[in-house]
Amino acid sequence: MKFTIAAVFAFAAMAMAYPENFEVVKRQGNLQNQVDVGAPAMTDRTGQVVPFNAANVYQDAKARGI
Repeated sequence: MKFTIAAVFAFAAMAMAYPENFEVVKRQGNLQNQVDVGAPAMTDRTGQVVPFNAANVYQDAKARGI
């Protein structure tokens, strides 16, 4: 009985919280660099997605001599 009341309350809360103008946002591809989604990637200083390159990773601790 308690579970039924809790389940009904949960479904009612979910129905009230569901937005009326719900739209599924489609995933946008990286049109600038065409980085494959299965390949490792990172962002540069400007926020652009670039292929991962271990030689170009800034290592703060190494730069400070730690």
